[in-house]
Amino acid sequence: MVNSEHTDSRFAVYLIPPYRIARDVAEVHRLLRKQFGFIAAEQFQVHATLKGFFKKIAGPLDPLVERLDAVFAVQHPFPVHFSGFRIDQGGIGLDISRFCYELNPEMMSLRERVVTAVRPFIAPDCDFVEKDLGEPFEAHITLAFRDISLSMHDDVLAYLREAPLPTEPFAADTFHFVEFLSQDWAGDWEQTLSWRLLKVWRV
Repeated sequence: MVNSEHTDSRFAVYLIPPYRIARDVAEVHRLLRKQFGFIAAEQFQVHATLKGFFKKIAGPLDPLVERLDAVFAVQHPFPVHFSGFRIDQGGIGLDISRFCYELNPEMMSLRERVVTAVRPFIAPDCDFVEKDLGEPFEAHITLAFRDISLSMHDDVLAYLREAPLPTEPFAADTFHFVEFLSQDWAGDWEQTLSWRLLKVWRV
């Protein structure tokens, strides 16, 4: 049984890269915090989002977890490739959305099945629906976001020229279900963000 004692949690489903990649990305997070003062990305596990923050309807977690269990029970590992930086108004990340210059079909299929499993459990007043489900899905591993301004992008990219950024493909085989808490979901939620790991799937 997976329990949550909190009534104002948000939840997410993440693809977790292997240790060697997490180690290098965590080093980038640490130095971006030390050199630029960015904190948002470092607050999280190193991950690629499959289903971002969502507020859940009232009731136990077990039915939702069972639906996700069914998704991952039939999921096989699939190759993930790095395709340079993903840069937009929200921040800077490593693009892992593509395979042979096209959107990775296995990544897109898994995203769709995870969203289908989660959707019945998303609360009508969820504050992240538009952000997560209203924009095209592009899988990425975040380096900096939310507290990085557009004016800082060039400086950060220049700083990252010597960073130990991962480039070699990896197998997507580990996935996490995570619960988040914050004192200000309507505002600067990253300032008080905390989380706990609820379940791990290894396929």
